Amino acid sequence: MNNSLLTNAPLFYPSAKEWMWNYCIYLGPFTDSKGDNYDLGIYLGSDSYPSAAIVFGNEPGNYLSGFNINSKMECYIEMWRRAKELNLITIKSCNI
Repeated sequence: MNNSLLTNAPLFYPSAKEWMWNYCIYLGPFTDSKGDNYDLGIYLGSDSYPSAAIVFGNEPGNYLSGFNINSKMECYIEMWRRAKELNLITIKSCNI
């Protein structure tokens, strides 16, 4: 993904443009009920299930990824909701 596409995007963690949003689809910012901030996204690999891409800090490694991190986390539920709403995934490809 061309990082210039995210020039005016509302990112909580802009450094992630270099290490997360260059290969994952950015779905926008999210603040959970505890006040924790996340930038949500999804990875759509051609040979695997869709995978969460959730950034919680500016350092490489400050992210959650995978198919089933913790299905009760608000950020995880919201990420799948947004991906479904945008038709990036089907109900069949996600058990959330």
